[in-house]
Amino acid sequence: MKNFEIAIVCVTMVAALPAQADVTFKHITAEEAAHAVAGKTLASPIVDGPQFSMSFHKRLESSHVEKHMGWDEELVIQEGDVLLNYGDTASNAREMSPGEFNADAVTSGKSLMLHAGDVVILPAGTWHHQVLKSPVMRYILFKTRKQPG
Repeated sequence: MKNFEIAIVCVTMVAALPAQADVTFKHITAEEAAHAVAGKTLASPIVDGPQFSMSFHKRLESSHVEKHMGWDEELVIQEGDVLLNYGDTASNAREMSPGEFNADAVTSGKSLMLHAGDVVILPAGTWHHQVLKSPVMRYILFKTRKQPG
């Protein structure tokens, strides 16, 4: 239940942020959070705006290798175990859409084992690949627009 409490704290923090888009108060119970990605549902949006988004996700298989140039990503792991491979370079990189890339493998990177309750921040431009080590991974995904600089 502690992982669901983390989700509720995150939702509360979002509601307290200064309004850059139309963000309204929202309370999501632990049961509602679990139900949001129950069954075949893999993603459920909570807040979606031009500068920030937040969504519940469930992974039943490993991700592809990817990087996003315009978004920082923050993940709060709620359930499961996943090996995160991340780094600055990848093999056979290809741009799928403007600023969105896929590749075959993260090269010269690092690996980190993530478990329920862990939080990871992936800055824009970081190659990453989530390799499932449990049957399911549930997480909250925050995406924040990278500030020009």
